[in-house]
Amino acid sequence: MIESLLGVLISLALLIWSCDFAIKNSILISHVYKIRPILVGIFIIAIGTSLPEFAATFQALKLNSIGIVAGNLVGSNIANILLVGGIMLYPITRLVTDKRDKSTFLFFLIFSIIFFIFIIFNFNIGYMYGALLFGLLCFFIYFELKKPIVIIAFIALFFSSKYFIVYAKDLTSIFGVAETTIGITIVAFGTSLPEVIATILSIVKKQNNLAIGNILGSNIANIFGITIIAVLINGSINFYELLSQIDKWLFLVTSLLFFIIISLKLAGKLISLGFILAYMIYFVFLYL
Repeated sequence: MIESLLGVLISLALLIWSCDFAIKNSILISHVYKIRPILVGIFIIAIGTSLPEFAATFQALKLNSIGIVAGNLVGSNIANILLVGGIMLYPITRLVTDKRDKSTFLFFLIFSIIFFIFIIFNFNIGYMYGALLFGLLCFFIYFELKKPIVIIAFIALFFSSKYFIVYAKDLTSIFGVAETTIGITIVAFGTSLPEVIATILSIVKKQNNLAIGNILGSNIANIFGITIIAVLINGSINFYELLSQIDKWLFLVTSLLFFIIISLKLAGKLISLGFILAYMIYFVFLYL
């Protein structure tokens, strides 16, 4: 117990440092190379903060825990919108976005709907669908990307997040629940902590578009990255069989809500608290 608590505290401290280092250098990169902050959030910060989801996917597949993979993907995306998005919206009254960001918002919505189709119908996602997803990802990167990399911080972020999840899971091993529920709650919450911390630090540094880009990019990275990793290692994955109806529909509803909010530039404490409360209710509901 003491070792797990100590491990959580140490890894969390390293997590905060690595996120802060990444944010500072990402802001510098955006100024030097004249890159829109939302793209820096999507292609630099989001990829870095999504590394824990990828690490958890590898670990779960090695243990043949496919339910954790599905739960981690959907749970992380829901957490990114309701929890991370809720935190982002709290201190501001109106979002400020660039007209050029509209295509990015639309990509996010289209990818979310495509993935919803995969999980609401009985699709077995094998190499053919995996190749389709990879092609869509390449098109998105080609259309949007100018990509510098902040390597040191993300190496620290990867390992600190990995060990945070390991120790946190030790502390919660007393719950006897399904793999998917563990993936949606414990693993998804743990792997979403970098997004939470990166968002808080972005707000503190008055970089709201970095925070928006982080959420959008992390969700897109989860959809493509986790699915493609699962297909490559496991041969195929069927999300329809692994997820409950509430998980599937909440994934779509939260994606639509976030698209509407960022498109209409809405914000404020009421929306923020509503998002965070909704996430807490969903989290508790899964354990009832």
